[in-house]
Amino acid sequence: MATSKGRSKAVLRFFIAHGLAYPIAIAWAFGSIPALVIGIASRVGTSLEDADIAHRVLVAVAWPTGAAFLLAHLGGILWGFAGDEVRAKRRFFTGMAVLGGVPVVLGGASWIWLMTR
Repeated sequence: MATSKGRSKAVLRFFIAHGLAYPIAIAWAFGSIPALVIGIASRVGTSLEDADIAHRVLVAVAWPTGAAFLLAHLGGILWGFAGDEVRAKRRFFTGMAVLGGVPVVLGGASWIWLMTR
């Protein structure tokens, strides 16, 4: 990847990953809320003020959201500097599909479960 064209490809692939990282991170943020609400409520109960519970949930949501954001960027970096371009592209898009699909399916199911309780 010492050539200018190779660097351009690596940068373009990183920007693709960067563009995909936002919707993936948002999916993880929304998808993780029900599990985090139940976890925090079971730990501290419902005796706290609503603002305190909301603050704890928002702080907890930052972890899966940030991790998904970083993993999406890491996938772009690995794709950008890979030797086997076809294999790396397939791995990148498979990884992005899994990284985006897990919170949609599991998060959607947990929201349904939470709202129908």
